[in-house]
Amino acid sequence: MSVLTVGETMALLDPVADGPAAIGAEFRLRIAGAESNVAIGLARLGVAVTWVSRLGRDPFGDLVLEAVAAEGVDVRFVVRGDGRTGLFAKVRTGGRTEVAYWREGSAASRLGPRDVPDEALESVRLVHLTGITMAISEPGAALVVDLARRAKERGITVLFDPNFRPALPDSPEAAATRSRAVLPYVDWYLCGEDERRLLWGDEPVPVPCVVRVGARGALVEGETVPPARPVATVVDEVGAGDAFAAGFIYGLLQEWAPRACAQAGNLLAGFTLGGTGDWERLPRLGEVAGDLRAIAAA
Repeated sequence: MSVLTVGETMALLDPVADGPAAIGAEFRLRIAGAESNVAIGLARLGVAVTWVSRLGRDPFGDLVLEAVAAEGVDVRFVVRGDGRTGLFAKVRTGGRTEVAYWREGSAASRLGPRDVPDEALESVRLVHLTGITMAISEPGAALVVDLARRAKERGITVLFDPNFRPALPDSPEAAATRSRAVLPYVDWYLCGEDERRLLWGDEPVPVPCVVRVGARGALVEGETVPPARPVATVVDEVGAGDAFAAGFIYGLLQEWAPRACAQAGNLLAGFTLGGTGDWERLPRLGEVAGDLRAIAAA
């Protein structure tokens, strides 16, 4: 079971405590990126996964590469080159998180179709892509469409998450336009409830779509699939969508029905909501093997 994903991962300044940014506030240095979050989630479940990106030749680039590789993710196609490794910071209040990015001109903004050779698609069963890569640069948008097309031609399942980020900055109209360019090659479209409304309004998404609906779980084929483990306290919601994607992909690789895939997504998302860090709380297979067996048997 092999998965390929591509996109930017940055150094992250994560606040130690809730509250506004202030002189003397403490931040913990981490790394995060939607695609590497998904890759780590899958690797922890025993799935062979490759992550492709560009990183600067700088200490943050070293940090990102070492951290992702240490989780068992294949990083052999990562390019170290021109541009800085991106950076972002969080400010968190009452479980709601705001982010600020320093990624303009980053190494990953130079990602393009040439960065994912055909070799990277060998033995791959699923390609995971996001709208973030499309939003950060025109070459990145071209890469997502090109890679989705090549995957589709090879019979590989393509999963796309728009991951709309207004702070990039970005607009719903631009994000929707970019999404439409890749949709002809997409098998599954995963999005949040707000994303669905902002990008599509009353228009139906023209491919199979799974909508995350917060504490209610996920909407699959018109039916709400509730989480098996409700989260008592939400500490930080950032990263939960990526955790959901990892669980959903795991189910697809097992050839489960969409409802069961969503249950696996809910399961993983619940782990991340209860703490900080985009991926650090993602479970390993031994922690959730019983839950996954129960989902498969239901």
